Amino acid sequence: MIAVHAAPAGFRQFRADFRFTACLLAVLRPVQRHRALCAGGAPLAADLPAAQGDVAHAIGQALQACPQQVSGSDAGGERDFVEMLAVAWQQLLASRQGESDEMLFLRHCRLLGEVLDRAGRLADEWSGLDREKGRLVSAYARQLPALAEALGQIRGLCCGVAAAGRCSPFKRTRLFFQCSSAEALLVAANQRYRDAAPPIEALVARNAAERLVHVVRAEFLRDRVDYPVDDFYRLATEAIDTVFVWIEQVGNELMGKA
Repeated sequence: MIAVHAAPAGFRQFRADFRFTACLLAVLRPVQRHRALCAGGAPLAADLPAAQGDVAHAIGQALQACPQQVSGSDAGGERDFVEMLAVAWQQLLASRQGESDEMLFLRHCRLLGEVLDRAGRLADEWSGLDREKGRLVSAYARQLPALAEALGQIRGLCCGVAAAGRCSPFKRTRLFFQCSSAEALLVAANQRYRDAAPPIEALVARNAAERLVHVVRAEFLRDRVDYPVDDFYRLATEAIDTVFVWIEQVGNELMGKA
């Protein structure tokens, strides 16, 4: 366990900053899910309203969690950022009917990229902490969210491929890249356990992510694809969910609760 040491006022500020960052990370999962449901077409369409409601709820929670003041000189504008997210999300929904599947996918990716970047920069600004070599914060705010997004893009791409029944050379290249990225991020996230046994959450996530990448390499990197959309969506969602459980565990460790 890594202890957090800070003066009471500094620790209170850290808790506020941490809570806001956690709320930002909580926006990732429903937006990622919505991206995959859009890509999967009719077999997954029934779940879209619930996913849209989950995104709206997550953005509302982030808005409520905006800290009164920030600990870093470049970390201001949290409320403006969340309000921008809310506007971007509504614009995405409004554009759904008139845009191509590819453009809709990219809109989701851009919104998610903004959240990932903001969460990482906020964590970089945390002060007053005893962070052993910085690995804990890096895993929580950068490596693991990036892993979740790599797997999330794999899910979205493959749901679209499964719905179409074929994988173009362009999408095969993108899938190959995302699989390689996910594997590299898994290795990086596990580096902090070199001198200790990894927690069960890390082991479960690693196994689930590796299984998902194996299925993609075996079943999707070809011209014709015959894999049920809903089956792949469930498999990928289970893997992604294990990464978010891992993120939560690292967050608890960071807060001195584990």
